[in-house]
Amino acid sequence: MKIWILILSVGFAFNAMAETKTYECGEHCTATLDTETGVMRVSGTGEMTGYDDETRDQTPWFADRLKIKEVVVEEGITKVGFNAFFYCGNIKTIELAKSVQKVDVAAFDEDYKVQSVTMYDSTVWSNQADFNSISISPDNIKINCYGDLDKCKTNFLNTRNMKSAANFNYKGKKIYTIDEANKVTGERNRVSIKYR
Repeated sequence: MKIWILILSVGFAFNAMAETKTYECGEHCTATLDTETGVMRVSGTGEMTGYDDETRDQTPWFADRLKIKEVVVEEGITKVGFNAFFYCGNIKTIELAKSVQKVDVAAFDEDYKVQSVTMYDSTVWSNQADFNSISISPDNIKINCYGDLDKCKTNFLNTRNMKSAANFNYKGKKIYTIDEANKVTGERNRVSIKYR
């Protein structure tokens, strides 16, 4: 006689520390942080609030700044404010919607772990005197560009620390001609088009 023992294991995924926090960050915009994943989403319309050098440690999420690993600025937001993500030292990824026209001075200052920025060619990163939008290591960053590649380079590379800069990826544009294709791939990777 064989006796079968059935053991049921029920697992519960529960993290008492994980939560979602919401912060006001402009007249018509809010930021929501998932403290488990580290994703902060900025949503709404218009400009994010900016903070000068005296108030930059008073951003609504300053106490939680090291929990932020990814910033997603959604469609409707037009500007990332001055010093908005100052000293958020664990941000690795930044994604900007097409509506973002400007990333203000020092918006991502002291964020040295940024590895990837996704942007449209219409987004301008500010540079003013000795300040720039982002302080990161150019050797470690990948720029994902939607639209015109040269515009993305111009609009991003006007930041002081990035003049020698970054690894640009081209996204979101259909290539119709050999010249356009070669512009993206470079002279070493010539592209030919065959018609049937």
